[in-house]
Amino acid sequence: MSNQLHTFAADDLEGVRPVIAQIIEKRMAWKAVRQNIDYYRKFGRLPDEPTPKKGVSETVSVGGNLAELQVELSRLNVNVTKYEKKLREQPDHKKASAWETELEKMKALKRELQEQIVKAKYARQQ
Repeated sequence: MSNQLHTFAADDLEGVRPVIAQIIEKRMAWKAVRQNIDYYRKFGRLPDEPTPKKGVSETVSVGGNLAELQVELSRLNVNVTKYEKKLREQPDHKKASAWETELEKMKALKRELQEQIVKAKYARQQ
């Protein structure tokens, strides 16, 4: 692919970009292969597949008894406060939109937990 670069005119940037993108893609793939080889030589096995991180709202378990619901609600309140502080102090951060999305999920989950707590308290009194 790099041998094709000399066939383009010096000012033909649009024509060269796809070839350069292919070269970079192949280099990145080769780099990943080399990293796996180095890891195998060092540890005798291939690296584990990375697991995607869960958001704060995805780690909260909904359901359970009254005490568990209250503990989950208090954890969620702490996380809501942290995310609000992040957004207040760093509104131009590159992850601000992701933080806002996660914050909205947490607030919805918080309302759901509050409803479940009220229902559990009401059922307990009967």
